[in-house]
Amino acid sequence: MNDWVSHPITQGIIAPFVAAFITTKLLNHLRLSGLAVIAGFCSTVYLVADFNFESLSSIRKIILSGLIAAVIGLLFDLISSNRKSICYLFAIACSIVGLWVSWPILQQKEILEATVYGIGIVIYMMWITILIDNLATKPARAGSAGMNLGIGIGVSASLSSSAVLGQLGLSIGVACGAYLLAQVISGRTYPCGRTLTLPISMLCGLLMPAAIILSQTPWYCLPIVAAIPLVAHVPLPKIWSLRKQIVVLSILTLLIATLTISITLMQLQ
Repeated sequence: MNDWVSHPITQGIIAPFVAAFITTKLLNHLRLSGLAVIAGFCSTVYLVADFNFESLSSIRKIILSGLIAAVIGLLFDLISSNRKSICYLFAIACSIVGLWVSWPILQQKEILEATVYGIGIVIYMMWITILIDNLATKPARAGSAGMNLGIGIGVSASLSSSAVLGQLGLSIGVACGAYLLAQVISGRTYPCGRTLTLPISMLCGLLMPAAIILSQTPWYCLPIVAAIPLVAHVPLPKIWSLRKQIVVLSILTLLIATLTISITLMQLQ
């Protein structure tokens, strides 16, 4: 039993999928199915990460930031705040968190290199946050973007010898996949809101720079991954069914994730 629980496939794929799918179905009637992502993520954290507040390493900071983002997203959904301007505040907050997480590592680099990395992290996190926040009322697009951000980041990090970051990234992708699958099966839209989009923005915004700084993931994977939420905005015919939209959006965003993974593989060969 212990061997099964400790297997990477169980930790990074099976556990988050089951947790996210159950959460999606159970909380849909409360319009809180967006909690599926953080439920899937937390199941992986429970299995792979020794999380406590005694010593906040970069990975523990990422986990903590994701949990706080989920709470904030939930609060905004509960008070029904849909003001577009809030996404810019989220973007600024996420970029500050990105610097906080990366700061101990950036301090060890030369000033010029640290400055370039810092600017890149800020731009990437603001870009990701704004684009994904704009999908808060579009479950098929938000789920597709989150699924392939998680897959692209998770597989790339795993290939770059960062198993924990890889499993955390994959858990987000798998959780979003479970959320989408529930909609494909039912043929009905399940609400996402900022309960889903803010944790995706925060976690995917933090995990990719961490994979670049802490492991061997190529830096030029960052702008490629950043294209995933942009592709999720691609216009589709309004007459298309929900199932068809999910399939097409998932394929389009998966192409970008696959490109990221392929580049990582070529760099490591």
